[in-house]
Amino acid sequence: MILNSATVREYYAILNPNSKKMVLGVLLSAIGSGMTMSFLLVYLHDLRGFTNTFGGLLLSFGAVVALTVGGPVGTLIDHIGPKRVLIFGIVGSAVGTCGWAFVQTHREAFIVMAVQSIGQAFVWPPMNVMLTRLTPPENRQKIFGLNFMLLNLGIGLGGLFASSIITEGSLRTFQIMYLADSFSFILFLCVVLLIRTPQVGKYIPEAHEPKGGSYKDVWQNKRIVLLSIAGLVLCTFGYSGLQAGLPIYATQYLDLSPKWLGIMYGVNTISIVLFQPAVLRRLNKEYKYKALVAVGVIWSLSWGVVGISPLLPLFAAGLMICFSQLVFAVGEMIWSPTMPALANELSPEHIRGRTNALISLQWGVAGVLGPAITGPMLGAGLESTWIFTMLFGALLPLPILMKLKKLAVK
Repeated sequence: MILNSATVREYYAILNPNSKKMVLGVLLSAIGSGMTMSFLLVYLHDLRGFTNTFGGLLLSFGAVVALTVGGPVGTLIDHIGPKRVLIFGIVGSAVGTCGWAFVQTHREAFIVMAVQSIGQAFVWPPMNVMLTRLTPPENRQKIFGLNFMLLNLGIGLGGLFASSIITEGSLRTFQIMYLADSFSFILFLCVVLLIRTPQVGKYIPEAHEPKGGSYKDVWQNKRIVLLSIAGLVLCTFGYSGLQAGLPIYATQYLDLSPKWLGIMYGVNTISIVLFQPAVLRRLNKEYKYKALVAVGVIWSLSWGVVGISPLLPLFAAGLMICFSQLVFAVGEMIWSPTMPALANELSPEHIRGRTNALISLQWGVAGVLGPAITGPMLGAGLESTWIFTMLFGALLPLPILMKLKKLAVK
């Protein structure tokens, strides 16, 4: 079933006043993010004169920064509660995003990337903890699916808006987009400040529960560790490769206009908005580990579609890139509800913050590895080899996920 009024009512029924505010804030900030997320490397190369190699290095630097602070984020969540951590992250993200509008030198680019990366590292783990605590266990996969759907609705709206106002070679239009993105985080902050419940504060353990925890407790949970490793590989050859390489591949190798980027990501996000309900209904009947195996296969297929695009005329190549994002979206619709729901299912409350931080660290590590693989290969003109590397890499975590499945049934 695609998105319709009955589905909207079904999703609305699982929300309470506080979770409504959370998903509204996510939607508002996503609209801003959708305006800029696919344009950073193009903006730095075409408008600021930075090389693609520097752009890849910059993305890797940002991922290293996020990776460095990722561990303390989990500890802070468990010590002071997710809401306070999220507020800090939103403010940092707003400041960092605003900074991109005024970057002129390599030094300034590194500073802005550091601020933005720290902010983003403080957003996702506490947000997932808040959604988990505000939702009963039986509805958590649905709430993560709904959150992801609204995230993509916002990104899609932002991307389509950006594609309508972006002017190739116009610095002013890019600056307007980054300032609008920054303002969307301020709106998110205002909504989060309205969430007032002990559930988003520091967790108070019951008498029979551990009074504290550490990352040692997380590392001793074999299934959480294996899940994070599998997620790391999938992110590296899925999301990270997509964000670090596909905009360059499309605009510089295929010679497509930057406007195609907005359309391409618009296809991706609109597909998610329309078909996420149908995928969630299917996921209710499937084993979570089996679902994650399907993600690797689907993302590998999406890279295969990208690999066909150079063989076609320019307009057809653009359509093929858009189709690859529809295929990729199917994997996303499985991944995004399943991964956080499974991680929180495996985690006790006293280390929930640390568990979500560990799962989020896969984005940081993948953010280092993805650009490190993509930047040099595209810079050396190895576009076909890069596509094959992404295609094969998306299949690498399948043995780990099969092992997790066996551990779960013991």
